Amino acid sequence: MRFQRQCQVIQCSIQLGQVQKMSPRIPVSSLGRLCVKFVANQLVQSLSDDEGLNYEAVKQYLSDVTHEVLQELLRDILNSIHLDAATRFSILEVLLRDDVRKLDTGIFPHSYYEKILEVIISRGVGLRQLNLKGVWARDHPALLTKLVGSLNNLKVLIIPHMANDAILQRIADCRNLNVLDISGESYFTADGLGYLKNENLRILDVGYYGKKEICEGSNDDTELVSRVIRNLPKLREIRSYSFTGNSLFHLQNSSYITNITLLRDTETTQEIFHVISRLCPLLESIHLNSPKEGVIPHLKDLKRLIYLKICKGSVAEITQYLASHQSNLEVIKVASCQDKPLDLTFVAQGSPRVNTLEFYHMHLTISRPELFFMYLTNIEILYCNMTDNCLRQILANSPLLRRVMIGCAVNFTDGDLFRLCADIEFLFLEELWLSCAKSLTAISIELLMNHCPKLRFLGQMNGWDITSEEVEFFRTVIQVSNIDLTLLPTVF
Repeated sequence: MRFQRQCQVIQCSIQLGQVQKMSPRIPVSSLGRLCVKFVANQLVQSLSDDEGLNYEAVKQYLSDVTHEVLQELLRDILNSIHLDAATRFSILEVLLRDDVRKLDTGIFPHSYYEKILEVIISRGVGLRQLNLKGVWARDHPALLTKLVGSLNNLKVLIIPHMANDAILQRIADCRNLNVLDISGESYFTADGLGYLKNENLRILDVGYYGKKEICEGSNDDTELVSRVIRNLPKLREIRSYSFTGNSLFHLQNSSYITNITLLRDTETTQEIFHVISRLCPLLESIHLNSPKEGVIPHLKDLKRLIYLKICKGSVAEITQYLASHQSNLEVIKVASCQDKPLDLTFVAQGSPRVNTLEFYHMHLTISRPELFFMYLTNIEILYCNMTDNCLRQILANSPLLRRVMIGCAVNFTDGDLFRLCADIEFLFLEELWLSCAKSLTAISIELLMNHCPKLRFLGQMNGWDITSEEVEFFRTVIQVSNIDLTLLPTVF
């Protein structure tokens, strides 16, 4: 039986070159991209020696190059996982110039941290965007403080797990700063956080998701965060911290109106939600974790809401909210709400403009198959209780789908998939993930390749009824035919 099926696969694959409607061909790289790769390779060869014999020659050669070119080369080389740290550091030394505006250091070993900070201090004075995620500068607080103090033009600074009071005091002098990431472990106090007074800061990433404390040695910093909000009048987003609503509650008696557009909150009460809706009239995105009874129906008070995520809420209340009025929601994410099945009919009715749906650990149904998701492009369903018929109706009623990820058991056979493709064109489908489809065989790979003109990712093959030899055969066909399709996982 296995041999017979492999013969069918080979016979179908021979016809791939004759079929016009199939996965796209790999496009030719742009001339600019090819030039960046070529020059990057030449730089690596020239600067990979330990003695630095070519440093000055390379600097002279690149002296007239624009900062945009240097930024592209630095981004490509510093973030390469195939280059050793010594070569990448040499390239940082040579390419970093005072007119370079963006720098993402990439990941380096501990022995390079101090040297990297010193190079940036001496040559990175023009930086407007700096990402130090791959350099554990916390071990060199004095140098990091000096570095921040020397970068007067910074607009974006990403230093998670590194900030202390002295660094925050320096950050306060960066008057043009728009984005600041000081999330994760904290080494600053409430007094240090009080230094953050900035007229331009719009995005602040601070604290840990799920924890009220953000300062060293504290237990509840919701009141402190409320003071931070007052000190940052143009603040639009507080990321990572998941008790922003609780913080706003400390401003309930204030006439202060925020510019916040994105907010996360945990165990939101009706009283807290009323404060949120009053103080955040521009709110577009909200993430509620374990909201209390009666909160979700009041989401209708948020007139600008386009992004909604709810964890451990009530399906009955979600249904009530969706059924009560037609919203402008474009993204809906629901997780671990299991008091009753969620009927996706109400999603289609209540949020006709939704383009992204994500469900985790839910029970999903659909009662009216005639309703369409006319704008849906992305759907992700993980660890959910859902029938094959429900999935079939979702796929059939979503004409613009680009990405489909199904992380629960699917009982589709090759015949079922054939009938589905006969009914649906899948003209825009780029990614299809069926992680546990034990009845699908290699025949379905050939079918999807021939039917979906934009399909670029297909998986997970290790959850299908397919052998590694069959997968490798198709990969060979894909490579020979120059087809832009990846079968996942890449290592079977």
